[in-house]
Amino acid sequence: MTNRGTRGAYRKEDRVSLPPELQKELVEKAAAKYGNCQELAKHLNIPKSSVHYYRIGRLTIPVSLLERMLEIAGDIDLEKCIKEKAVEKDRTWANEYAISIYREICREKLRLPTREDLESNDELRRKAATIVSYVLAEGSVWLQKAKWGECAVNITFADHETDLYEHFRALCFDVFLYEIGPPQKPGNGTAAIRGFIYSRFIAEWLIEHGVHPGDKAARELHLPAWIMKSGDPLTWSAALQPWCDGEGHVEGSSQGRPMRFTMLQARHTDLDCESVPRHLICGDSRRSISAGYLKDHQVHGVPILGYCWAFSRSEVLGDVADLFKKLGFHPRVRVASLFLKNNGFWSCQWSLAIPSYETRHMTQLGIITQQRKKGAILSTL
Repeated sequence: MTNRGTRGAYRKEDRVSLPPELQKELVEKAAAKYGNCQELAKHLNIPKSSVHYYRIGRLTIPVSLLERMLEIAGDIDLEKCIKEKAVEKDRTWANEYAISIYREICREKLRLPTREDLESNDELRRKAATIVSYVLAEGSVWLQKAKWGECAVNITFADHETDLYEHFRALCFDVFLYEIGPPQKPGNGTAAIRGFIYSRFIAEWLIEHGVHPGDKAARELHLPAWIMKSGDPLTWSAALQPWCDGEGHVEGSSQGRPMRFTMLQARHTDLDCESVPRHLICGDSRRSISAGYLKDHQVHGVPILGYCWAFSRSEVLGDVADLFKKLGFHPRVRVASLFLKNNGFWSCQWSLAIPSYETRHMTQLGIITQQRKKGAILSTL
């Protein structure tokens, strides 16, 4: 069987750009000599899909193929008209054009909701808000190909949180028509499951709609304004669900009743092991200092806890607290501890707590959906 393909033509040969109607006439007249476009493709030793794309004007024609088609068509007037209107493109342009065609093909397979779509479609907006919160809480947008500025998305859950992974997976298909595939195990042996979105268009959509690329703990991070300013309480609940299911846990008392529902979020600081001495570390942990041991100590003449509030606040956890308040809850945000990282700097661990008498209402509003957490709350109240 003859090996067919035009891929080499994109890279090795200049191409000719013609008006679409003129290019269609050329292909049809050349195809008429052999009966149809399929037979023309066989004669030219190229895929029949290429002839189709030449005919509809989606692809430009390599110079050698143009000359052969003109010879087959045998129309002097058509040849004269083409020579007058043809614009030659060099190989660099051809490569970029081929890439742009491929990008458009990939883009057409996705649905990328516009701001107008999110405003008019309540269900779509709620699902999109959940995806954004999942990525902010459990994932990240990272640079995949630095040369081309292409980004990708990853999501990570604990290995027992398969229900959350499948929820995120279903949301991606509902909103973007994108299938992220089954969960994968990381190669370092960590007890976790991961998924990836290798679509630059979805990554760019997330960046445009409020998810900043890179290390989340090292920068000021907020929930996007289109969620915070929405007048729909169900959108607020949808945005809170990934934070509660993914980052939260139920703290129980010795009597078997839950004390409260809490979630943690890290924020990098500029405090190093010299400004906050390691001798403050106590208890079983060799890296962590709880807020109780920090309240009587200072850094640069300022109380350590006040310094963290001023310079290392978790803005995104503050936004989560604001959404809780809009729904009638009474959250409390505070510094939980400092954690010493491997680079010698302290990371500030922030805690958001919901009082025990409000935790059942969280399950009723759908803010907590994971069965393990719902069961812990409902069985002890």
